[in-house]
Amino acid sequence: MRLGILPEQGGSIANLRRSGQDTRFVEQYLRLYLREFDEVHYFSYARERLDQPIAENFHLHPGSGTHRWLRAFLLPFVEARSMRRLSVMRVLQATGALPARLARLFFGVPFVVTYGYHYGDQYLIDAGPKGRWRARLLDRRAHWALRCADGVIVTTPALAEFARRFAPAERVALIPNSVDTARFSPAPEKSTERLPRRRLIAVGQLTARKNNRLLLEAVAQTGRDDIEMVILGAGPEEQSLRRLADEKGVTLNLPGVVSNDALPDRLRSADIYLLTSLSEGHPKSLLEAMSVGLPCIGTDVKGIRDVVVSGETGWLCPLHPEAIAATINQVLSDVPLARSVGTKARQFILDHYDAKVIMAREVAFLKAIARGSRGS
Repeated sequence: MRLGILPEQGGSIANLRRSGQDTRFVEQYLRLYLREFDEVHYFSYARERLDQPIAENFHLHPGSGTHRWLRAFLLPFVEARSMRRLSVMRVLQATGALPARLARLFFGVPFVVTYGYHYGDQYLIDAGPKGRWRARLLDRRAHWALRCADGVIVTTPALAEFARRFAPAERVALIPNSVDTARFSPAPEKSTERLPRRRLIAVGQLTARKNNRLLLEAVAQTGRDDIEMVILGAGPEEQSLRRLADEKGVTLNLPGVVSNDALPDRLRSADIYLLTSLSEGHPKSLLEAMSVGLPCIGTDVKGIRDVVVSGETGWLCPLHPEAIAATINQVLSDVPLARSVGTKARQFILDHYDAKVIMAREVAFLKAIARGSRGS
């Protein structure tokens, strides 16, 4: 069987590298695809090349520098020789489904698309009211992809229920995000020596949706002067977050984007992981933090509440700095409780989100779609 991979419209391996996600994609997803399929073809939107070959059966199809919309329309025809031979296409985001739909129409290649979150809702949080028209456009594109796809992968039960409004139930597969639990494993027992600062860590883009201002407000309200807040990521709110931290007297460290292969050690160095988003799909960084046994505090919003069982595998808080500050103080002051919850979080990930198990389900779904539509 031959697998084609389409990123989101405009996506590329170079984009993944800039956001620190290339290692996660290659090691957790691509390596398995390469073992399970005779050939894997990645159709990029960037004019790029690999410094080193990934595998003999991996084929990178770079873009030509054209606009992403033109590339999306022309891709099935420019790459017709390769596309018509594919058994199935894997579309990584619903908004990138246009080339797959055209390949389906002209060459009969079935495709499977991921619907990982409500695109319009999340865009609107960052863009504000001025982005309402684009949010509606994103939603329409995603819903169109759900109707056209031969298979739909969703990451939470709520998203599965939503997707079934547009696609027959038998086409929808609930396959959550997963974690390489071997890489994201707990650190050896931490030293009991008291460090001068307690390190809190968050991972994600510095955007309105991630709601890092609430995070800084909460740290300020703990009343502690021994906390270092580390946020790994980049985005338009960097300077405003620095100003707010100075105003509130919070020690803030913004190292920028950190590659996924360096993330386990970063997480292990922290005392608490924080995620104060206004909305999430199925947050991979939260799963990874739980996998290393880090006590996690999140806001009680969709996506986060699908993962955290409050008081057992982490803590859920309302969108108020006082509640988050109180929970931070509770976790920092009760080491046995923090360790107990971190241990339960690790076991929860092993039981439900281990990459070997989850990815095997995805590969089986892809092969079933391929066989059902075209035969092997």
